[in-house]
Amino acid sequence: MTTARGVRARVVVGLLASALVLAACGGGDDGGSSASDDSVPEGASAEVDPADCPLDALETADGPVEVTLWHSFVTKTQEAIEDLATEYNASQDQVVVTVESQGAGYQEIQRKFNQSIQSGDLPTIAALEDNQTQFLADSGAIVPASACLAAGGAEPDWLPAVRSNYTIEGVLWPSAFSVSTPVLYYNKAHFEAAGLDPEDPPQTLDEMRAAAQAIADAGVGEVDAPFAMWLEPVQIESWLTGVGQEIVNEGNGREGLATASTFDSDASVEVLAWIQDMQADGLMTPAPDVDGQIDHLLAVATEQASFTIENSVAATSIEAFLRGELDTSQLTDDQRVLADDDLNLSLDIGAALFPGLEEAGQAQVAGNGLYITNTGTPEQIAGAWDFLEFMNAVPAQVENNLVGSFLPSIPATLDDPELAEVWDTTLSGQWLAQAYDQVAATDPERPGPSVGPGTDLRQIIRDELDRLLFEDATPEDASAAIQEQLDEALSVYEEQNF
Repeated sequence: MTTARGVRARVVVGLLASALVLAACGGGDDGGSSASDDSVPEGASAEVDPADCPLDALETADGPVEVTLWHSFVTKTQEAIEDLATEYNASQDQVVVTVESQGAGYQEIQRKFNQSIQSGDLPTIAALEDNQTQFLADSGAIVPASACLAAGGAEPDWLPAVRSNYTIEGVLWPSAFSVSTPVLYYNKAHFEAAGLDPEDPPQTLDEMRAAAQAIADAGVGEVDAPFAMWLEPVQIESWLTGVGQEIVNEGNGREGLATASTFDSDASVEVLAWIQDMQADGLMTPAPDVDGQIDHLLAVATEQASFTIENSVAATSIEAFLRGELDTSQLTDDQRVLADDDLNLSLDIGAALFPGLEEAGQAQVAGNGLYITNTGTPEQIAGAWDFLEFMNAVPAQVENNLVGSFLPSIPATLDDPELAEVWDTTLSGQWLAQAYDQVAATDPERPGPSVGPGTDLRQIIRDELDRLLFEDATPEDASAAIQEQLDEALSVYEEQNF
């Protein structure tokens, strides 16, 4: 049974993970395929065991195989995954996928998953946040996608940046992805009223500050503070990794187990100082990062702010804020806002690439991976791979975008006529097209940090942002504190084997 630490052969897997491995491997070896190093396909790792992914077990299954998928999606994203499972179930008679919600946020489903590791009562598939890959790899509870590729599974043409974001030491862990990325949403009318070119949005943090200052100086509308900032750690990580500043050692945790933080740097102090100064000068209103946070979006929707940074998956939700201002003739059959020359909105919202420290588009791949657990039967593991092959196919990628707003991870999806039309003719479609371009252009050599205590890392950043903005901590103190606390979390993780 493959684990990231087993690959390194440096750290002994803990008793909890070992118990899981022993419980799961007994079934995993039966009916499993085998492959020599020479037979490992391109993109798979020679360090994984193809027997962990018994693809042929499905062919000898006695009746339909039950596969359970856990998620924490809401509204349209939940609708998309439920619809896709229904379509898959109707398309064949070997596997039945049951979709189960485990809360309304990544932190909630992660807590449930962690609690269930001990009992081994896990779903067959779990959709978990991008920062959990190292932990899941070390847990001994996951079948790596690389094992399924080595066992003969066909490798999709994933975007390089998406694949690299979920790869550790050459091993790919999730078998499908729901991709998103942070982007800038801004009120074009506010920019124009301040003498700014609404077709030339800010590219960098410095340009964001200059735009905010121009809007404030012009006294545009009822704006309280031009920038409504969601204090979301992925933005901080993106600003750093976008300029090549690693957050942990060992190649940002991609070349070995991260054991020390490298967060404290000139770049981190610059970012934190920018945030603090923006608030101190009345140019930014913060919205703490809590599950369900929409204050930053409401600030833009009510014109109390002129721009914000949000996840691309929010495109259709932001578009929905505009619908009350529209005649029904300006809506498509699926209630998207038509982006034609006659569009007349009191809120003319645009979207642009994530403004970086040096240039636009320097953002991490965000979203979640769909991981296959190894606590099921060989037939369930094979059935899970079959369903995720369905999810990686173009029709499912199209629906997951048009309904759920997740970005395609397969470039061929862009050739679909329906997707092309929506991306060309509707506001949210145009915004999603920009977000996709950002992911497609992301440097695969600069993925985000792979950190065992990934939940701790983001909570540490949240806590220090609170100190920075509400307790007058200096940027230097906050940066050093993040590194110190992350060092401690990494040490505990290594000692306790996750």
